[in-house]
Amino acid sequence: MNPSPEIPPDPSPFAATDTRRVTPPSWHAPWRGALLVSVFLSWGACSRPEPPPIGNPASGSGIDPAVVDHVSGLAVMARQRPRDAGARASLGIALAANGLWKEAREAFQAAAVLDPGEPLAPMYAAIALQELSDGPGSLREFREVAGRFPRFAPAWYRVGEASLRSGELDAAEEAFTTLVRLAPGESRGPMGLGEVRFRRGDATNALPLVERALELEPGSRPALYLLGQIFRSLGRGEEARVAISAGTGEARQPMTDPWAETAPEQVRLLPGVFQQAEALSASGRPEAAVALLERARRFHPDHAGLLNQLAVALNRCGRPGQALGLLAPVLAKDPGAVAPRITRSHSLAQAGNLEAALSEAREAVHLAPRLAQSHLALANAYLAAEQDAEALSALDEASRCDPANAEILLESATIRWRNLRDAAVALALLDRAIDLQPSLVPALRLRAEVQETIGDREGARRTTGVIRWLAARTGGRP
Repeated sequence: MNPSPEIPPDPSPFAATDTRRVTPPSWHAPWRGALLVSVFLSWGACSRPEPPPIGNPASGSGIDPAVVDHVSGLAVMARQRPRDAGARASLGIALAANGLWKEAREAFQAAAVLDPGEPLAPMYAAIALQELSDGPGSLREFREVAGRFPRFAPAWYRVGEASLRSGELDAAEEAFTTLVRLAPGESRGPMGLGEVRFRRGDATNALPLVERALELEPGSRPALYLLGQIFRSLGRGEEARVAISAGTGEARQPMTDPWAETAPEQVRLLPGVFQQAEALSASGRPEAAVALLERARRFHPDHAGLLNQLAVALNRCGRPGQALGLLAPVLAKDPGAVAPRITRSHSLAQAGNLEAALSEAREAVHLAPRLAQSHLALANAYLAAEQDAEALSALDEASRCDPANAEILLESATIRWRNLRDAAVALALLDRAIDLQPSLVPALRLRAEVQETIGDREGARRTTGVIRWLAARTGGRP
């Protein structure tokens, strides 16, 4: 490891550039002070940068009307306060959150001009350049920000990550070492250093760094995935399978900062709104998902996909009647649409109208026989009607449509064990599910329960050991 670089003191904007002694004029002190103040104020008025003009950043054709409405309002506020760097920054964040990176970069550059002491503005201008596919240019600008603001940890993170992606391992090591010193509680510092070690072929010394990152941020999927790669290179195959499985499916998230924390509130593009709504529902906040989707509905009152997503969120809130009201006109307009029919089947089952739920699910299967979700809707309706054999048959068909889906196998195993007490078949299904997804904790817990019940204490001990291993690295309960 290179020694940690010294962080120079922040440069003063008033540092002298000429070291020769200057003798002040021998004016009377009050006159001298008044003149100096006058000169300083005049100099400041003349040297204040002229703020760049604000155009109409969301004027292009094909831009989502919700984005246009939101960005236009922020642009009006920025025009009303042309020298307010915060107003330009807010406009830039909204533009970036909705994929308008060229316009966002212009807003961030303007904010940097208006407030030269704010490191986030030039850093976000560089992020915009990165999003515009100029990797070398963005790395150069990240380094400039870190040089101007040497105690600003997010800039060092950006330098380290961009250097790592460009293969500049020495520069990445220096940046991540600085990040560790500036932000010792930030997991991305040790994780970055661990990746540098791993890329240099030093998996043994990479391992404790990545383990440290997981102590700081339990459950970090990128760290778990890197941990799995390290285990694999060290010949620890079983641990590698579990860690890689636990770390799959999530891209690296950048180090947070005050501007990044406000960005989700600025998202108006429908794909981003859908993603946020799903995340809210998954975290146990379906009512918040409904509110988010209702806001988008004002601009897309007849968007079939949006109405279906809103109906899904309403089902999760226990409001199937409202969901059915949304879905009726969608299906009247397009009777062959499968997604709203599947959602309607779930709504009807939740409302207790089981025959209608089965009918809708059967129609979905007829329209899309190779779609696993159609068979899952049918299985859900059969389960609501307490028809286990038929539900298992539908789940088997869903698994044939989506053979890599471990969750379907887990659902079948749960019915086999909980409802039918068929330990042998349940264990076979669970083994298949865990083989597909070694970190699927509900499947591991169920397998340990079945093993313990049938007297396979050694098997239960091994399964419980995997659960505890995962819990220690994800912050979950064993």
